[in-house]
Amino acid sequence: MEDSNKVLFSILNERLELLRQLDKEGDSEKRRHIARETQNLHAPMAHRLGLYQIKTEMEDLALKFLDYDTYKYIAHALNAKKAEREAYIASFIAPLEKKLKEEGFTFTIKGRPKSIHSIYHKMQAQHCDVDKIYDLFAIRIILDSPVEKEKSDCWQVYSLITDVFQPNPKRLRDWLSVPKENGYESLHTTVLGPENRWVEVQIRSRRMDEVAEQGVAAHWSYKGVKGSIIQKSGDIYVFTPTGDLRRLPEGATVLDFAYSIHSEVGSHCVGGTIRNQNVSIRQKLESGDQVSIMTSPNQHPNPDWLNFVTSSKAKNKIRQALKEIEYKSAAEGKEMIERRFKNWKLEYTEADITRMALKLGYKEVSDMYQSLATGKEDIQRLREVFLTPEETPTVREHTEYVDKSELKGLAIEVDMNVKNVDYNLSKCCNPQPGDPIFAFVSVTKGIRIHRIDCPNADNIRERYPYRMIPARWAKKS
Repeated sequence: MEDSNKVLFSILNERLELLRQLDKEGDSEKRRHIARETQNLHAPMAHRLGLYQIKTEMEDLALKFLDYDTYKYIAHALNAKKAEREAYIASFIAPLEKKLKEEGFTFTIKGRPKSIHSIYHKMQAQHCDVDKIYDLFAIRIILDSPVEKEKSDCWQVYSLITDVFQPNPKRLRDWLSVPKENGYESLHTTVLGPENRWVEVQIRSRRMDEVAEQGVAAHWSYKGVKGSIIQKSGDIYVFTPTGDLRRLPEGATVLDFAYSIHSEVGSHCVGGTIRNQNVSIRQKLESGDQVSIMTSPNQHPNPDWLNFVTSSKAKNKIRQALKEIEYKSAAEGKEMIERRFKNWKLEYTEADITRMALKLGYKEVSDMYQSLATGKEDIQRLREVFLTPEETPTVREHTEYVDKSELKGLAIEVDMNVKNVDYNLSKCCNPQPGDPIFAFVSVTKGIRIHRIDCPNADNIRERYPYRMIPARWAKKS
């Protein structure tokens, strides 16, 4: 895990250096592309790793190249009020310093403005101008405490601060008891300072501060601390052959990576190359891998792919491709029947198609179409079924409820209470007296009677269960 984090730390440093030099890039669209990529990928990565200093600078520089006017406006407003802000911070800190010294603490207090990117988001969220943002800066108290006393000292300092200034209980953030996933530990509170202005105060130890500023890099210097402060972020970071970075969920495969590049690349992926070794589409990736994708025009998605991809993008694209393949196959199968039956000079109806599908054991007509298109079904077999005359079933073969003498005197009893209702027999399954049936209340055609094993029954149950009514054959009253 540490080796992977070192690779990522190197990637982030390179990206930060690129951003610092981006003013020299003449192509404005390229600058915006790099800034957007940083905002969407590199800054969140730095955040996950606890590299807040890098994250903050990245976000500010990305905003600079995406919305220069807003960036300059906020920067100018902060600079214009710098002297006023510094005077206020000094007045806020003075009583705290006195109190902490009286209690024997060794500490450092810093006052710093919020980042330009942070202020920009506050302006958007609060729908106000920069001078209306009440917490433009934060105070940080850093304690020189031994590891075993860090947490208790932080809470003691919190108690001292709230003796001096009124706290806002809704703004207390305790990352001492439960640190963030990336190891961040700190105690945040917001108090009402002089001039009735709200001020955020962060309380942490020296070790916590270095981890907060440097993230995993600081961790490498704290091998003696019990327990690792690094936790899995749940993501991995992988390179394309040209050096572009892709973020994928942990456990992602070569196929996930292929779909992250483009859906067509994913759909035709047959494998990849990692460290000059050929690997299958199932190969799981690790942070820092550089992956080349191999494709073939003969490769197409299959349902098994859904069993090993992990990214939502790959899963959605595979499902979409499979649906398209099904629709295409069904259309080809339908066209095959139309063409061949026309050549044979055989006329057929939709009911005939349904009858053939049922006779051949298909639940859906579309399944029969797909089987024809893929060669699993023989068109000649359909012709034979079509030309085979239907046997006229006897009443005894169909049901135990009626006999031949009653066929002309039958009605449908719906919902067990209403007899002699107006109804139509559905052509899709052609129910016969004695068949197990159900009633369906359609929007435009009234009550339609279907067989229980109608090829459309599953679809009706799934989409319109509230329109299904129990029904049975009954004698006319």
